Amino acid sequence: MEPLEIVDKARWNNVHTLLFTSLGLGFFMWGTISSIAPLYYPSVNNVYFILAPIIATIVGDLIFPLLSDRLYGRKRTFLMTMSMYGAGTIIIVASSILPSLTSLSPSKPPLLYLLTLGIVLGVLGVEGEVPVMLSYAAEMMPLKYREKILILAPNFDNVGAMVASGLALLSSALSSSVQLLALSLVAVIGVAFLIVVRMKLPESVRWLYIKGNKEAVSSEIKKISPKVEDFKERSEVRRVSLTSRFLFLVVIGVSQYLTYGLMAFYIGDFYFPSQENMIVFIANLGASVAGFLATLIIDRERTSSFSLFSFTGGFLTIVAILFSLNTVRVSPALFYSLLFANMVFSEFGWAVRTIYEPLLLPNSNRAFLIGMVRLFPITLSSLSVYYSSYLSSPFSYVLYNTVLWALGAGATIWWYLKGYDVKRVSLELTSQSKLPVTK
Repeated sequence: MEPLEIVDKARWNNVHTLLFTSLGLGFFMWGTISSIAPLYYPSVNNVYFILAPIIATIVGDLIFPLLSDRLYGRKRTFLMTMSMYGAGTIIIVASSILPSLTSLSPSKPPLLYLLTLGIVLGVLGVEGEVPVMLSYAAEMMPLKYREKILILAPNFDNVGAMVASGLALLSSALSSSVQLLALSLVAVIGVAFLIVVRMKLPESVRWLYIKGNKEAVSSEIKKISPKVEDFKERSEVRRVSLTSRFLFLVVIGVSQYLTYGLMAFYIGDFYFPSQENMIVFIANLGASVAGFLATLIIDRERTSSFSLFSFTGGFLTIVAILFSLNTVRVSPALFYSLLFANMVFSEFGWAVRTIYEPLLLPNSNRAFLIGMVRLFPITLSSLSVYYSSYLSSPFSYVLYNTVLWALGAGATIWWYLKGYDVKRVSLELTSQSKLPVTK
């Protein structure tokens, strides 16, 4: 049996559990570290404090995936990204401890600059490894479980953000530096576990195969169970150009990424600062629950149908939020319920992205092209955060989100009519790649 067939048809074993643990912890770190700036923003009240991590995201999404595709593979890139957010976490811890040892304020220079540096380094690492993790999961998980893992592992991003906002809520009566210390200690623990797990990982067999390293392929394939299982595998997909696939991913990425960030993190910062921690918690609770639901739905639905359902549902729930904004301060329960529902569909949309991005893009440049896809929503996110911070009312703010959701819904209608289902189709077919000959 060919090496890639063994990867695709292998029975689940301890190696796959290790892979999943690595992915889940990595996404958990992403959610935790990425939440620090928005949660701490009310103490700073400077829009550039939340723009700096977004810029770091752009840099990380371009540099580390390129290094992973061209030079270092998946495992060694993980070691680089972990060192980045490990260093960032240490700096964040230092910036939270120093106020108790000095008379300096954590929300004022120079400690604010130190904290920003720590957050930027942390985000540079966690964001930079997202395309690599998605590529790794698509390349190494058996076909029978691939889509589930591509949904379930990234969902730990929401769990990390929910844990971070929960800690902020519990420590809200304490000083801002104590809240910051609590958040950073969670990140420290996560990094420690991640180092132990990732040192034991195999390299991506598909990445080695593309590089023509036959000897390394044989070595790594031995770490995967020799036992395989047959199942009904699909072998045909509709031909869609790489340009069309790339543009589709960009549009749904812009729609989902911007609306999630704007509604989960920044609407509270800009309009309801007293409710910021609760808004972040409710939003990520909805997203976390939806991530587990999506793993059940994907077994029963075509991916093209699931994508249409996700983005049209997001559009309808944001319209409901638009016309209920007057209840936020008077009766927040209705707003929280609608926000919860909207974040459920947002997570479904994120699941669509985490399935399609690694599966629709070619083998040779997968991680870098995922980073390029993400460049558009991340860049527009920084512009949107800056622009929306000057909007005069929450109605205008949510109306902007409604337009973004409409773009995503339109794109998924097009994909439903012109695209194809990727479930239980080999990565070489879903990405429409040509396999090179190994040495």
